[in-house]
Amino acid sequence: MASVSEALTQRMNFLVQRQGIVAGNIANANTPGYISKDLIAAPAGSKPAQGFAMALTQASHMNTGNAPAPAGTVKEDTTFIQHNGNSVRLDEEMLKMTDTQLNYRMMTELYSKQVAMQRMALGQR
Repeated sequence: MASVSEALTQRMNFLVQRQGIVAGNIANANTPGYISKDLIAAPAGSKPAQGFAMALTQASHMNTGNAPAPAGTVKEDTTFIQHNGNSVRLDEEMLKMTDTQLNYRMMTELYSKQVAMQRMALGQR
């Protein structure tokens, strides 16, 4: 069972990754053929996906280690495709961005409350 701080950290990591995907959608709003993406959260209690490393084909290549795995499933949205093949709807993307920002703010407040409770339990201020 994960601790409260681990659960909050995982949720915050998910929200940061989702914000990046939504920002990419907004940046490509006028790109012909671009398909809108979203990050769907993994079910609670599931194991996080493992990242993958780049192949080293020569000994002189730099080892970058494992890339961070997405905190959920990336889903493409093909329900509304415009005449140029683009499926980004700016109104929906702005709603996703606002929702992500509000959730991140809530997670940071919960995290600070949890730290304050731990300090109180330890007799610190």
